[in-house]
Amino acid sequence: MVARWVWFVMMIGVGIEFALGVACLILIPIGRPDQWLPPQSKGVYVAHAALGGLLGMGALAILLRVLDGPRLVRLGARFGLVGLTLGAGGGALSVAHSWRLPGLGLMFAGALLAFFAYVIPLADDSVSVS
Repeated sequence: MVARWVWFVMMIGVGIEFALGVACLILIPIGRPDQWLPPQSKGVYVAHAALGGLLGMGALAILLRVLDGPRLVRLGARFGLVGLTLGAGGGALSVAHSWRLPGLGLMFAGALLAFFAYVIPLADDSVSVS
């Protein structure tokens, strides 16, 4: 099974990912032209994308690990992966200027879903996740 600290690491990672997304929103102009890597604040943008990719791989690994685990653990793992996938889809949408606002909304909703999904296995002490 997955240790408790893994769920905490994923929660913290999603929180950092959200903070990097807010930093991107502040540092990278909304009115920029359509492009994958904007010239403004490349470091923050690349860190945001790289951490999102690592979180996605971690979410998939956790899901594969808990497929035969307790119901709440499986639920948290599935919703965590779905939330991160929604966030990634929002990031892909936000490249095109006409889809930037819906993309930002999807990234926000995905981050919230993923964060609270990783709380689910920790919320019930009767669930053994160690």
